Amino acid sequence: MNKHALHLMTWPEIKKEFEKNKVIFLPLGSMEQHGEHSINGDFLAATHVAEKVAERSDNLYAPTLPFGNSNYFKSFPGTISLREETVTQILFDIIENFIDHEQYKIVFLNGHAGNKSSINNAVRTLGEEHKNLEVYTFNLWQTLTQKQKQEMYPTESDPSGHGAEPLTSIMRYLYPEHVDASQENFERNKRFNNGNEILNLNQMNVDGVNVDIYVNMQDISEDGIYSNTFEPSKEIGEKAIDYIVDNILNATNKIYGER
Repeated sequence: MNKHALHLMTWPEIKKEFEKNKVIFLPLGSMEQHGEHSINGDFLAATHVAEKVAERSDNLYAPTLPFGNSNYFKSFPGTISLREETVTQILFDIIENFIDHEQYKIVFLNGHAGNKSSINNAVRTLGEEHKNLEVYTFNLWQTLTQKQKQEMYPTESDPSGHGAEPLTSIMRYLYPEHVDASQENFERNKRFNNGNEILNLNQMNVDGVNVDIYVNMQDISEDGIYSNTFEPSKEIGEKAIDYIVDNILNATNKIYGER
């Protein structure tokens, strides 16, 4: 039986796999609130995706980094946020360890938007010295195409948002015993500031122009949910996972070539 999880392999097994020039998937997530109905550990979903992608492509994956930069959720109990520079240094060190063994094909499976700048900083710094380094990042919840989302959510407005879709449905599918699935419909409308729609924690729309803003979740949502109306289900969650895994596999094959 082929092994794909580095943490379940001996070092001689890993050495043998490294000689095959495989892709190494690095799942990232966070430990932060997702509303009163869902669990804090969204890194668990990234772990599941990494396992499926590595198995189906016969590649490798590392243990998930469970913490990210989530300082805008710190007012909610259970959030564990690392400083951006801490996340950057951790990712730098992880990649450097693979480079030490001539592993240059690395793909981040990122489940948390707050990690993006740290990934960018670590990869660009190492890339200046190691020209063979070939790193890509899939931001998991953004890999769903518009067509796929329209199939999954037959609604007028996009229900994607923090504490909403697609993660609420995904967690109902992956961890039904740990979430509160008693509510079938969440009536929501995104907030406005002087007539300007607040899109998310980082952006506001002013007359069609997106402007970066800097707010914390408690400023725009008391319960940690920020989205339009959504109706989650485990069926939607299963479909979302299937789409995400398929999309990553297809893109990875095109990037690195069919294995």
